[in-house]
Amino acid sequence: MTESAGAVIGLNLGLSYSSIASINPHGRADVIANEDGERQLATRIAFNEDQVYLANQATPQLVRNAHNVIDRFVGFLGRDFASLTDAEKQRSSSPVIDNKGVPSFKVTIAGKEQTLSAHDVTVRFLRALHQTARDFLSGVPIAGAVIALPSQAFGDSEKQVQALRDAATEAGFIVLGLIPAAAAAVVAYNLTSPIPASLHSSSASASGSQSYREQLPTHSDAAEGTAGAGPASSSADNATYTKGTELDRTVLVLDMGGTSTSFTLLSARAGLFLPLASVFDPSLGGQQIDNALVSHFAKEFTKKTKVQLDLNTNARAAAKLRNEAEVTKRSLSASNSAQCSVESLAEGIDFSGSVNRMRLDLLAADVYSKVQERVKEVLAKANKEACQVEEVILAGGSSRLPGLVERLTYLFPEEGPSPTRFTASIDSDQVIARGCAVQAQALVRLSPKSAERTHSAELLLKPSSTQTVKVLSRPIGLVVPSSSKANGGAAQDKRLVDGALFVTLFPARTPLPARRAFRLPLASSSSSGNIILSFAEGTEQIRTDKVAPAPRDPEDEDDDDEEEEDEEVKTAFVKPDSDRLIEVSVPLSGGAKSVLIELVAQANGSISVEAQAGDAGQKVSAQIEGSSA
Repeated sequence: MTESAGAVIGLNLGLSYSSIASINPHGRADVIANEDGERQLATRIAFNEDQVYLANQATPQLVRNAHNVIDRFVGFLGRDFASLTDAEKQRSSSPVIDNKGVPSFKVTIAGKEQTLSAHDVTVRFLRALHQTARDFLSGVPIAGAVIALPSQAFGDSEKQVQALRDAATEAGFIVLGLIPAAAAAVVAYNLTSPIPASLHSSSASASGSQSYREQLPTHSDAAEGTAGAGPASSSADNATYTKGTELDRTVLVLDMGGTSTSFTLLSARAGLFLPLASVFDPSLGGQQIDNALVSHFAKEFTKKTKVQLDLNTNARAAAKLRNEAEVTKRSLSASNSAQCSVESLAEGIDFSGSVNRMRLDLLAADVYSKVQERVKEVLAKANKEACQVEEVILAGGSSRLPGLVERLTYLFPEEGPSPTRFTASIDSDQVIARGCAVQAQALVRLSPKSAERTHSAELLLKPSSTQTVKVLSRPIGLVVPSSSKANGGAAQDKRLVDGALFVTLFPARTPLPARRAFRLPLASSSSSGNIILSFAEGTEQIRTDKVAPAPRDPEDEDDDDEEEEDEEVKTAFVKPDSDRLIEVSVPLSGGAKSVLIELVAQANGSISVEAQAGDAGQKVSAQIEGSSA
């Protein structure tokens, strides 16, 4: 069956939860609901007599039938039993066993004891997801799927990636591609992807000329989750990028799953994403917050009823409380307070308690601190400062807890020339699946014989293969005098070097070939003569300033209070080389309000420059040879 005859989907097969997305008739990626209306599906399967329970239906089985419940199995694909850690083996559900070196599970199905490998369980679960997608799509054939690699649990293991592909194929999926979860999260927002000219409205002039900025993306929160990257709505509340960062951004993807968290720093360049550094913590996830809530509610139960509740010996009570605590945590991501109610928690006594966000933040303080530490770790690994990160994308259910987000904002600049954005307009539980659906749609739009489609097919055959891409080692830009409008006023003062601002046109690590455009505003007095455009390479640097704290209210002062220290504020800037790459003289035409500058960098490092004042000015061309590629 051809791809045009069916639908394509995106699949996030998470270690704890999974989700499926498809492209709706409006071109938007939407997460599919199962027959119970649920979009976030537990990666879990349970057996009770001749009944098979899948996803969220399997969760209640943890209370009375835990030995026949299998979860946390995806990470075992393609691995030997000897490679499993003690933490991976510890579980309240069906224990993992060594079956001839293969991680497996022993369960009772219809009265008979059976041993299922991680592959067997994954195929069963994926087959159920495939059926869920078919039911939602009213029987429309599924022509292909892009699947997210679970966090960084697979690392660089080609064997594990191949095992996932084999399981998906056996379950009935036509696998179009496998992409890292972090990349899927970025793709969901079409981050830095230019809008093709063909997708613009017909408001362009008859000659086809358009403002170069019309081809730049608006901020991802303005038109999130749209396949094809069509133009964003023009409503007044649309967010926009800081000028000059539309196509080039350094992005941190924080993916906080149930049992693990990954931190991935990416260089996003006009829709191409290059990994800079990553950190994976297999012991840090939403489950640690659940544990804190469970402990809190257990103490509350004992305090109210005087009944001692030992969760280490009362597995049934622990399972009941854990299931409800997770629901409570999810509620607190949207509400200031939430209830936790459990029938017959212990000795036939019901429990009902409440908790607010402030209490949750106190209980989860250690988890929040560890997340902060890992963020600092991934930045240090990439030799980056927080002020060099333009965007943070949140993925995974627990990442959207307001207390955690607030703690994270302390690490990044909220003001200045380029404040860090926290992007979470797409439900963090859904963002990875939706990104996979967008990628699937992009793949099927390619010609089957195109180089991009061929490369994608080759990656499926050898998932860990890499393609060497030439990139610029240093930024290239325009050196603008402090008197120019392009400097942006006082907000840019900290980035001035010797009275001039380096306007980055090609950031470091830009894949080649590449194209960029910049519109340089002109002063109203610039009506004739020539303007000199000075191009140079530069060096990325960090400026550190001490800022005195705001004056304190005399009524609030306490003689015992320590004097507040100056705050340390860091600003990223580029220092231009003293030697210029080239200087271009552009004639000014009457009434010109700006100069449009376009640069095209070739794979050999040469750069062609074209500049024009206004729409009717004379075009000037120049060539830069041998830049730092």
